[in-house]
Amino acid sequence: MTRRAILLKWILYCLCALALALLQGLVLVYVRVWGVHPFLLPAIAVIPATLERNEQALLYAVFFGLVCDLLSPVAGLPCFYALAFLLGAAAAWLLSGQVIMAGVVCSLVVTGVCMLLCGLLHMAVLAGHSGAGLTAAGLLLGRELLVSLPFAAAAHPLFRWAQRRTLSE
Repeated sequence: MTRRAILLKWILYCLCALALALLQGLVLVYVRVWGVHPFLLPAIAVIPATLERNEQALLYAVFFGLVCDLLSPVAGLPCFYALAFLLGAAAAWLLSGQVIMAGVVCSLVVTGVCMLLCGLLHMAVLAGHSGAGLTAAGLLLGRELLVSLPFAAAAHPLFRWAQRRTLSE
């Protein structure tokens, strides 16, 4: 693949991420099921890692996490999303390369893993600061997973389109 094609591919991935982040910020904040909003950011960070399986996908996840940290910081842990998305992308890279074939099912699994990592890190931050109840946080994480995974399945075709678009050129 030429440098131009690689650059075009990652620009398309970033445009897909922007579209999904706008969907998250403008529409999904008004959707409420079981008391939680769908959370697309982990899916945006890890789905390209399942499709690409290279170091560039890990860098994409870190930079996307840094953008999320700048726009909505988590109190108590600087670079929360950068760390969570890097770990999620590394897990996605390993799972899609050796355990599950890249596709919608793989995207759902790795999004679930990344959301679980985000939830566990968030529970650790909350427990360290306020001694919050881990049972309530765990139940909230479970509801968030159930509500968010269908939206992650809908996000996969957009990133797959970006990948196919650059492979055909």
